[in-house]
Amino acid sequence: MGDEHEDTDVFEITDFTTASNWERFTARLEEVIHEWKLANLSVASPLQKGEIANGKWEEKIEDAMFADFQCNIIHHRLCQEGESSSACETDLEGEKEKEKAAELQDQEDLLPTAMQDLLSMDNDFPPRAHCLSRWYGIREFLVLSTAHDSEAVLSESRCNLLLSSACIALSNTNCQLPMFVQVHQKWRKLYMGVCEGAGVRTDFQMVHLKKTPHSCQHLSALLDLFKGKIASSVARIPPVKIAVRFTYVLQDWNQTTWPQAPPDLDGDFGDIVGCSDYSSLPFGACEDPITEIHLSTTWPSLSEDVVVDNDVYT
Repeated sequence: MGDEHEDTDVFEITDFTTASNWERFTARLEEVIHEWKLANLSVASPLQKGEIANGKWEEKIEDAMFADFQCNIIHHRLCQEGESSSACETDLEGEKEKEKAAELQDQEDLLPTAMQDLLSMDNDFPPRAHCLSRWYGIREFLVLSTAHDSEAVLSESRCNLLLSSACIALSNTNCQLPMFVQVHQKWRKLYMGVCEGAGVRTDFQMVHLKKTPHSCQHLSALLDLFKGKIASSVARIPPVKIAVRFTYVLQDWNQTTWPQAPPDLDGDFGDIVGCSDYSSLPFGACEDPITEIHLSTTWPSLSEDVVVDNDVYT
């Protein structure tokens, strides 16, 4: 009797429910948002003038993995005046959560707090704050950054992948805080971000240029660029309300040689090592300690017709 082999088809099942690295990363973002209780936040009261610069800031950090790529989820938050220290350092109690849930019913049509902060001109150009808060005037935001400088987000595809995860996580949790992705090396302070809420989406985009284009070197050209981006169908756009800061940097401010000569340690001190009286130093700096001087002039909340700054006159 010969060997007989029957041909049998191998039945394979592909499990499409297995989560991918991207899905696990997005789920991790949602988990952190719920853990920090950032979902369904009510619209906060407007910021007082100078509150961003003078207020106390809180920072929380959690880690997340995208395949073998480790990043940090950072929550920056301004503790507003009137908040108790425990409210700033701990999560809100259950009763406050219920009150916020009730208020949310009446605030569905209101713009998110971050978008209202963007439109406010009371905290433009704060002297001390996170760079994103100084640029956009926002009081609370999330940042995705690499845990190690050697793993910086250098490609546009990876940045878009992280931004897509942020969009899905914000939408699924109904979190109306802006979330930014830090790209390239950290010293460059380059961010891409997104904010969604009340049917409105705001994209935050940046670009670094080695030289400022001539069309962006004065206020009039920047206003033309702004109006062109709006692409309004109105024939005549009403005057734009602006807040302007001009910063002048003086580097060669001292043309004379520094008068302080190097100290003669043998002649002044002899065999004494060190200094016995630290209230008055025996000599000053051997070189000028000031390398440059910055002078900033600010015009807050003015009509574009009031300030004149073009290529021939300022």
